[in-house]
Amino acid sequence: MVAFLLIFALMLNLTDCLYIHTVQTFQDLRQQGQTGPAVAFTALVSKDTTVGSKAVVKYDRVMSNVGGAYHPSTGIFTAPYKGIYTISCSLLSDPSNSVHLQITKNGSKVSILYSASSTHPHAGQTLQLLLNKGDKIWIQNVYSKLAKLHDNGSYNLFSGVLITRL
Repeated sequence: MVAFLLIFALMLNLTDCLYIHTVQTFQDLRQQGQTGPAVAFTALVSKDTTVGSKAVVKYDRVMSNVGGAYHPSTGIFTAPYKGIYTISCSLLSDPSNSVHLQITKNGSKVSILYSASSTHPHAGQTLQLLLNKGDKIWIQNVYSKLAKLHDNGSYNLFSGVLITRL
């Protein structure tokens, strides 16, 4: 139990560091004279959630949505500009099942997150992606079975930020 609490505390610290890094990146870009519309979002799953077979995860608790490019009703982020984006996702499954979630770009797999059953392992991915205007990014259940996510509004996260326009 102590090990679980220690790992959990480290994961929360990692999430805090990611948020601070994103804010610092915004500030650095503004200081370098890169102006223009900002794009950034962070959304969470607000409660324990069951995701259908091959279904998109709908992160319903939107913490920020600068530029309005994330759509909580569909769970899809649409890049409003060509540029380099940071995309992040975290996963905590319900202990009753293992879960594989896929970070998807325009229908193609980019990366997979895994959380095992019978424990509370927290998985995370952060990617820097070159996206064209109109590209779509979403997180979906990989399997043909239901995926139960464990959450109280802080473990399962989907976020993105435009680092620079091209």
